[in-house]
Amino acid sequence: MKKLSICIFCALLVTSIMAQEKTTQTMPRLRLGVEVGANYLSGQINKLEMIRESSSYYFAQNYDFHCGFNKYPEFFSYAFGLKLEYVLHKRIAISSGLRFSFYKAALNAERDFFLWKVSETETSANYIKISSISQRNYYLGIPLEARFFITEKDFFARVYFIVGNTFNFLVASSNNVIFHNPEMEKYNNNVLKHIGDPNLFYGSFYGGIGLKLGKANHPFGNIELFFPAINYTKNNIHTFVNLDTWPSFGVRTTLNIPVFRKHLLNYTITEKKK
Repeated sequence: MKKLSICIFCALLVTSIMAQEKTTQTMPRLRLGVEVGANYLSGQINKLEMIRESSSYYFAQNYDFHCGFNKYPEFFSYAFGLKLEYVLHKRIAISSGLRFSFYKAALNAERDFFLWKVSETETSANYIKISSISQRNYYLGIPLEARFFITEKDFFARVYFIVGNTFNFLVASSNNVIFHNPEMEKYNNNVLKHIGDPNLFYGSFYGGIGLKLGKANHPFGNIELFFPAINYTKNNIHTFVNLDTWPSFGVRTTLNIPVFRKHLLNYTITEKKK
């Protein structure tokens, strides 16, 4: 009987030890992110000095948006970039990298053309007919961002808040003029020298909310909505538009890939098998 009791005790002890299994959830500290996004911007038309306002008709547009002198043009900027994200804590991550953004706006004739003054004397002025003037601006930005997850556990879907700031530097700008009559193209340089240049730098501060989809130890995606997003600059990021001081908003999607898997955050969970 004593031997039987000892055997039963040993069996129960072994069973209890085997019933407890330590499993480790691993979360890579460093992630490489590939992102694409768009920002919505609005403002007022910046009337160019050489346009004859009294008898001309034009509007600023982006994706066929119509706008007159006293209206508010709206347009989108597009961006893509690469960044590295470092996990500080179960709920906190910081990231930085490079972000390339693109802006385009145009002054298009509401009718067939608008008038552009090319020369003026005391008694007369000479005008040419223009159908459209467009400008493309390209900025290279350095984003600094922090994400704060609501939950500590790495669920498949996790909600988080984000705050960030991006420092953007102009790397290229181009203007294009479409004349109503091809013979007027000889005045192209005359028009271009009066268009003006965009700002060489602008900063953007933003906050928002995001959703992580996927497990952190595998490639996963982020969907983010930014509001408010506030651009701060002395001048304009586009010659044709004076941006509003009101906050804008934007969206972004990111594909995150864990790197340097030997650097891991280890969380040990004890579970009982049934």
